Amino acid sequence: MSGMLAAVSKKVPESCTARSISKESCTVSLRGAPQSRLIVDCDRPGAPFATGASKCDYLLFAEMDSETNRAVAIELKRGSVDVGASRNQLQAGATAVESVIPAEFEVIFLPLLVSGGVRKAGKKEARDKVRFRGDDISIRRIRCGDPLPSR
Repeated sequence: MSGMLAAVSKKVPESCTARSISKESCTVSLRGAPQSRLIVDCDRPGAPFATGASKCDYLLFAEMDSETNRAVAIELKRGSVDVGASRNQLQAGATAVESVIPAEFEVIFLPLLVSGGVRKAGKKEARDKVRFRGDDISIRRIRCGDPLPSR
Protein backbone atom coordinates (compact mmCIF):
# COMPACT_ATOMS: atom_id res chain seq x y z
CA MET A 1 0.00 0.00 0.00
CA SER A 2 1.07 3.49 -0.75
CA GLY A 3 -0.34 7.00 -0.79
CA MET A 4 -3.88 7.37 0.46
CA LEU A 5 -4.31 3.68 1.36
CA ALA A 6 -1.20 3.75 3.54
CA ALA A 7 -2.47 6.86 5.33
CA VAL A 8 -5.93 5.32 5.89
CA SER A 9 -4.51 1.99 7.07
CA LYS A 10 -2.62 3.85 9.82
CA LYS A 11 -5.94 5.20 11.16
CA VAL A 12 -8.07 2.06 10.73
CA PRO A 13 -7.15 -1.05 12.73
CA GLU A 14 -6.60 -4.22 10.72
CA SER A 15 -9.21 -5.92 12.93
CA CYS A 16 -12.00 -4.04 11.15
CA THR A 17 -10.87 -4.72 7.59
CA ALA A 18 -12.74 -7.15 5.35
CA ARG A 19 -12.21 -9.02 2.07
CA SER A 20 -15.79 -8.75 0.79
CA ILE A 21 -18.93 -6.63 1.09
CA SER A 22 -21.90 -8.69 2.27
CA LYS A 23 -24.68 -8.49 4.86
CA GLU A 24 -27.93 -10.44 5.26
CA SER A 25 -27.87 -11.98 1.76
CA CYS A 26 -27.10 -8.65 0.07
CA THR A 27 -23.66 -8.35 -1.48
CA VAL A 28 -21.67 -6.06 -3.73
CA SER A 29 -19.61 -7.76 -6.40
CA LEU A 30 -15.97 -6.70 -6.43
CA ARG A 31 -15.59 -7.87 -10.04
CA GLY A 32 -13.77 -5.07 -11.85
CA ALA A 33 -12.96 -3.21 -8.60
CA PRO A 34 -9.44 -1.85 -8.18
CA GLN A 35 -7.02 -4.38 -6.68
CA SER A 36 -5.40 -1.68 -4.58
CA ARG A 37 -8.19 -1.29 -2.02
CA LEU A 38 -9.07 -1.38 1.66
CA ILE A 39 -12.52 -2.47 2.85
CA VAL A 40 -13.67 -1.48 6.34
CA ASP A 41 -16.50 -3.42 8.00
CA CYS A 42 -18.10 -0.69 10.10
CA ASP A 43 -19.66 -3.20 12.52
CA ARG A 44 -16.27 -4.42 13.71
CA PRO A 45 -14.48 -2.91 16.70
CA GLY A 46 -12.15 -0.09 15.76
CA ALA A 47 -14.23 1.25 12.87
CA PRO A 48 -14.06 5.08 12.68
CA PHE A 49 -17.44 5.84 14.30
CA ALA A 50 -18.41 7.06 17.76
CA THR A 51 -20.01 4.42 19.99
CA GLY A 52 -23.78 4.40 19.49
CA ALA A 53 -23.59 6.72 16.49
CA SER A 54 -25.33 6.13 13.18
CA LYS A 55 -23.05 4.33 10.73
CA CYS A 56 -23.01 2.78 7.30
CA ASP A 57 -22.19 -0.90 6.74
CA TYR A 58 -18.88 -0.60 4.87
CA LEU A 59 -16.30 1.89 3.69
CA LEU A 60 -14.17 1.12 0.66
CA PHE A 61 -10.99 3.03 -0.12
CA ALA A 62 -9.24 2.50 -3.45
CA GLU A 63 -6.35 3.87 -5.45
CA MET A 64 -7.55 3.88 -9.04
CA ASP A 65 -4.16 5.05 -10.36
CA SER A 66 -1.29 7.21 -9.12
CA GLU A 67 -3.47 10.35 -9.32
CA THR A 68 -6.99 9.14 -8.50
CA ASN A 69 -8.27 8.04 -5.11
CA ARG A 70 -11.78 6.83 -4.42
CA ALA A 71 -13.82 6.35 -1.24
CA VAL A 72 -17.23 4.70 -1.07
CA ALA A 73 -19.65 4.65 1.87
CA ILE A 74 -21.88 1.59 1.45
CA GLU A 75 -25.23 0.82 3.06
CA LEU A 76 -26.71 -2.62 2.37
CA LYS A 77 -30.46 -3.30 2.62
CA ARG A 78 -31.95 -6.66 1.76
CA GLY A 79 -35.53 -5.55 0.99
CA SER A 80 -37.15 -2.24 0.25
CA VAL A 81 -35.53 0.84 1.70
CA ASP A 82 -36.29 3.83 3.90
CA VAL A 83 -34.04 6.21 2.00
CA GLY A 84 -34.17 8.87 4.74
CA ALA A 85 -32.69 6.53 7.35
CA SER A 86 -30.17 5.22 4.84
CA ARG A 87 -29.17 8.79 3.99
CA ASN A 88 -28.28 9.37 7.65
CA GLN A 89 -26.14 6.23 7.67
CA LEU A 90 -24.38 7.25 4.44
CA GLN A 91 -23.81 10.75 5.85
CA ALA A 92 -22.12 9.13 8.85
CA GLY A 93 -19.97 7.21 6.36
CA ALA A 94 -19.02 10.45 4.59
CA THR A 95 -18.01 11.97 7.92
CA ALA A 96 -15.95 8.87 8.78
CA VAL A 97 -14.17 9.01 5.41
CA GLU A 98 -13.33 12.68 6.01
CA SER A 99 -11.86 11.75 9.39
CA VAL A 100 -9.46 9.09 8.05
CA ILE A 101 -8.30 10.56 4.73
CA PRO A 102 -5.75 13.34 5.20
CA ALA A 103 -6.79 16.62 3.54
CA GLU A 104 -3.84 16.57 1.12
CA PHE A 105 -5.36 13.60 -0.73
CA GLU A 106 -7.94 14.38 -3.36
CA VAL A 107 -10.67 11.76 -3.42
CA ILE A 108 -13.73 10.94 -5.47
CA PHE A 109 -16.46 10.09 -2.95
CA LEU A 110 -19.51 7.94 -3.63
CA PRO A 111 -22.37 7.27 -1.20
CA LEU A 112 -23.79 3.92 -2.34
CA LEU A 113 -27.14 2.43 -1.32
CA VAL A 114 -27.42 -1.26 -2.20
CA SER A 115 -30.82 -2.90 -1.93
CA GLY A 116 -33.15 -5.60 -3.18
CA GLY A 117 -35.96 -3.21 -3.99
CA VAL A 118 -37.24 0.35 -3.87
CA ARG A 119 -40.74 1.51 -2.98
CA LYS A 120 -42.18 3.86 -5.61
CA ALA A 121 -42.30 6.65 -3.03
CA GLY A 122 -38.62 6.02 -2.34
CA LYS A 123 -37.47 6.72 -5.88
CA LYS A 124 -37.73 10.48 -5.45
CA GLU A 125 -36.05 10.25 -2.04
CA ALA A 126 -33.18 8.36 -3.68
CA ARG A 127 -32.07 11.70 -5.13
CA ASP A 128 -31.00 12.60 -1.60
CA LYS A 129 -27.49 13.86 -1.14
CA VAL A 130 -24.82 13.66 1.53
CA ARG A 131 -22.25 16.30 2.36
CA PHE A 132 -18.57 15.51 1.74
CA ARG A 133 -15.76 18.07 2.04
CA GLY A 134 -18.24 20.89 1.51
CA ASP A 135 -19.97 19.42 -1.56
CA ASP A 136 -23.37 17.75 -1.89
CA ILE A 137 -22.94 14.29 -3.42
CA SER A 138 -25.94 12.36 -4.78
CA ILE A 139 -26.62 8.94 -3.36
CA ARG A 140 -26.13 6.26 -6.01
CA ARG A 141 -28.29 3.12 -5.95
CA ILE A 142 -27.53 -0.38 -7.14
CA ARG A 143 -29.19 -3.76 -6.60
CA CYS A 144 -27.80 -6.48 -4.36
CA GLY A 145 -25.23 -8.53 -6.30
CA ASP A 146 -24.30 -5.75 -8.74
CA PRO A 147 -20.66 -4.66 -9.07
CA LEU A 148 -19.38 -1.36 -7.72
CA PRO A 149 -20.10 1.50 -10.13
CA SER A 150 -17.00 2.42 -12.12
CA ARG A 151 -17.58 6.14 -11.52
